[in-house]
Amino acid sequence: MFKIENSWVVYLLIALTILFTLSGQLLIKSATRELGQIPTRPEELLPFALSAYRYWKVLAGLAAGVLASFCWLGAVSRSDISFAYPFMGLAIVLVLVLSPLLFGEVVPWHRWLGVLIVCLGIWIAAR
Repeated sequence: MFKIENSWVVYLLIALTILFTLSGQLLIKSATRELGQIPTRPEELLPFALSAYRYWKVLAGLAAGVLASFCWLGAVSRSDISFAYPFMGLAIVLVLVLSPLLFGEVVPWHRWLGVLIVCLGIWIAAR
């Protein structure tokens, strides 16, 4: 019998979830490079938060997170979460691939090894 989890709609919703999740994370990271680190002194937290939550990249990153949650809601409503959730590991893979390109981060070999293991796990889970 046909399983709904194999529907192209589920794959599309999962892909959109990953895309919006990835976009949101990268926008937030980009914003922190421009806004600076979150302060450690309590009296500086509120002014920093007010400034950060008015910054377009933070707002866009949060909006991407909301869109990701709607797509995820659709994906898990149409498939088993045990099917859909392993694909979320692709966001980890894509962040690791893009962080050196976009932010000049140095990624040590053991993180690449971890991502390779995640990819193997996704491949096994999707079969």
